[in-house]
Amino acid sequence: MKIKEVKQRILTGLEFFAAANGFKIYKGKFCLSRKDDNRETGVFFTYNTWGVEIQIFPSVYVDFKEIRAICERCGFHLNYTAFINLRLLEKINSIGFNSDLRWQMQCANEDRVVIIEGETDMDIVIDNIQSLMPLALDFISQTADIVLIDHLFNTIPIEKYSPYCSGLDTHCIVGLIAARLSGNTEYEKLRRMYERIVAKEDFRDDMKASFAQIVKYLDRYETD
Repeated sequence: MKIKEVKQRILTGLEFFAAANGFKIYKGKFCLSRKDDNRETGVFFTYNTWGVEIQIFPSVYVDFKEIRAICERCGFHLNYTAFINLRLLEKINSIGFNSDLRWQMQCANEDRVVIIEGETDMDIVIDNIQSLMPLALDFISQTADIVLIDHLFNTIPIEKYSPYCSGLDTHCIVGLIAARLSGNTEYEKLRRMYERIVAKEDFRDDMKASFAQIVKYLDRYETD
């Protein structure tokens, strides 16, 4: 099967789930998405193609408008407020998280659905992906407001390789913003911690400049 056909089969297989839970299907973006007043949530799929093999990576995401607006104002590109590979989330729910888990699953091809032309039964693939959708809904419900995002990113000890973002640089920025917007009483302590991390790590210069702008912006931000 061609990737276009695989996308169509997967999204068609999710039509009932999408309709039942208020998601719109976006074929071009290969995702399901829904929006409310303050955030966007959904499920998206990335993929690799290797000859007769197609690898599908299912993920769930949440994106808060206020966090995104601050990032854009200060020149930082943010994919999503938080997201996670659904196969990885399934494993975390089963055995707990450790810093090597993501890489172990990547090496073992356990973070993806593998489709081999002429060999893979697409009905089984669809069933497999459908079985991950309750996990997606659970993650979305557990990140329903910025206080919960603050908890996700700022619970001590801080994970250097958080499974909920693209890297430590993003973690520093989302964690800092979420702490401020949620009124976290440990904000000053967290700010100093993130400032130390950004100063120490080999992040891009433009990221460090954006982080400094965000700190200044948040210093002027008034919480309710």
